[in-house]
Amino acid sequence: MDPTRLNDLITWLADGARSAVDTELFMAETCERMVASGIPLFRVAVFVRTLHPSLLGLGFIWRAGGGVTLGSMVHGEDDGDEFQLSPLRRVFFEGIEVRHRLIGDEVSNVPLLADLRAEGSTDYIALPLNMSDGAIHASSWTTRNPEGFSDPQLDGIRRVMPALARMIEIHLLRHMASGLLDNYVGARAGARILAGQIRRGHTETMQAVIWLSDLRGFTALSDRLQPESVVDILNRYFDCQVPAILQHGGEVLKFMGDGLLAVFPVA
Repeated sequence: MDPTRLNDLITWLADGARSAVDTELFMAETCERMVASGIPLFRVAVFVRTLHPSLLGLGFIWRAGGGVTLGSMVHGEDDGDEFQLSPLRRVFFEGIEVRHRLIGDEVSNVPLLADLRAEGSTDYIALPLNMSDGAIHASSWTTRNPEGFSDPQLDGIRRVMPALARMIEIHLLRHMASGLLDNYVGARAGARILAGQIRRGHTETMQAVIWLSDLRGFTALSDRLQPESVVDILNRYFDCQVPAILQHGGEVLKFMGDGLLAVFPVA
């Protein structure tokens, strides 16, 4: 362990990690700095709940020599056996630290741990990421070191956690803001809003094909059916349109009752 390098990392995090604005770059640089300080990391994962109509949460996973990959969990997926058996469940709901040495048969009934052991991991620790509003997210850390993590190395990971949590919170808020705007006003308009174009008179001229559609006979339909049935019909109706629009480069701007407004920008 190199205490000086670890202290430099914590200072870098506390100062805003300004050399790595992008989340993937931030994850990579944080993990590489920890390895340079003497913590033999093989895989580091950060899992955060998010505010999104389709996604329950996001996962950022770093592997030594492999960079960072982004994953997601949809609503309802947390009811499955994989999450229910995962150590991360206890971190999210109890806010506690969970450690497993990845040796012996005791991990074979936990899919996540069995997969990590198959990759050569020997030790696993999951730690809570405590947000300033009281929310709890999760991180996990594994090594391929034959002896697993030493006590000083585990203490080093724990020392990083408070500063890391503050930065993860900042990145999470950015992702949630961007995701919500993308879903409810469209990616192009969302980017303009985040860039500060929010006042009356801020406009943009574009060449585009306009899509405007509604459901024939919707008024009579909504008068005749129960509200739950109407909502189900609308969901299935929009599910037929939106994926096709997005797949062909369109952008959904607005849902208006049974109506949908989209554009296909022309370069």
